[in-house]
Amino acid sequence: MQTLEMFQALIAYAGNSRHQRKTLREELLTAIAGHRVANRPDRIEPRKKKRRRMPYDLLMKPRSEAKLELLKGLR
Repeated sequence: MQTLEMFQALIAYAGNSRHQRKTLREELLTAIAGHRVANRPDRIEPRKKKRRRMPYDLLMKPRSEAKLELLKGLR
């Protein structure tokens, strides 16, 4: 976000010039790619699936069809 904010004035100044916008876009992407994420201690997340919290079945058909089935079951 900080990099984008720094480029904001240049982007506004470029106006409708296609060549300038293309050059600025490439420079912006290069600047963003050059940033490294700082050390973030205790930021480790396992890549695992969580178990389902609710005891309900998955909705495997369109919601409108499921609603109709529920309404038919109530009658």
